[in-house]
Amino acid sequence: MLPSLLWVLAASTGLQRVALDTSYIPVPGTPTQQLALHCARPVVASHKSVLFIHGASFPTMLASGFEFAPGDSWIEYTARKGYVACGLDFLGFGDSSRPPAMSGPAGNGAPVTDAKEAAKQIAMAVDYMHKQMGMKDVHIVAHSWGTIPAAAFAAAEPHALSSLTLFGPIVPVKASTPSHQAQPAWWSITTQERLEQLRFKQILPPGKYLLEPAMDKTWARDFAASVHHVAGDAPDALRIPYGPLADIDTVEAGHYPYSASDVTAPVFVVYGNYDDVVNDVGAERFLEKFTGSPLRWRLRIDDGTHVVHLEHNRHSLYESVNAFIHATKNLAPGQP
Repeated sequence: MLPSLLWVLAASTGLQRVALDTSYIPVPGTPTQQLALHCARPVVASHKSVLFIHGASFPTMLASGFEFAPGDSWIEYTARKGYVACGLDFLGFGDSSRPPAMSGPAGNGAPVTDAKEAAKQIAMAVDYMHKQMGMKDVHIVAHSWGTIPAAAFAAAEPHALSSLTLFGPIVPVKASTPSHQAQPAWWSITTQERLEQLRFKQILPPGKYLLEPAMDKTWARDFAASVHHVAGDAPDALRIPYGPLADIDTVEAGHYPYSASDVTAPVFVVYGNYDDVVNDVGAERFLEKFTGSPLRWRLRIDDGTHVVHLEHNRHSLYESVNAFIHATKNLAPGQP
């Protein structure tokens, strides 16, 4: 699409488009591996920023960066609020490099990009934003599985970020021992299968449909385009890193790769009332563990599932996260 037409379409939605660029961060020890960092910049230069962390199966530009119309994404909304808004693609996702294990048979490698590795990648992105982009404040907004490495990073480097939003966090649903069976490097799904899952038909009341119309029009196509295809795979089969699924299994059994009490940044837990991985009781118990945080918010958004950011009520999510970040501006880590 021609740039001039994009501007016309953006004007028709009443939204001002912001500049969006992608930086590539070299991964130490792996000369050919790079992390993709997608950033939208506000009209007025800013030294405050928001870093979006995606979930287990699709990257930034299918999540916080997905445009429902020209100029209409969570990242662009955040940039219009005056923040440098960035989204990180983990290794194996989106525009970041594919580790070698993603190209071979699934059983020939360890799970790709688990929470431990993902937390290191977040650290690289935050360091880049501080040192190369001149950001003084970095607020993290993480979704689903992404809340696990994001909280692990916040616990390990408590003074590196200004706040931590955990949207749809994974919480324990059973008391058990995580599986120790051999796990693959990657798993496979088709775009239509994943889109069908996002409709949450088995959870929502009959006749209730929450996904934005643009999801049915372009999301599956864009998801397919975001994945590197391997010769011999079925045309519609997408290879997704398995590390996040291994982490979810471990956390649902009650075993976290971090201590919540080590987090000293303000913490916000937000979720939909139809979320199938966290409810009011689970969210309250989860948030209570962040005893080192100087400010803790919890919010349930009604008429929302685990993917509120892709649904009709997404602006309630945008506004509440923005309000939380704004509320933290005069708080130093560890200060009441």
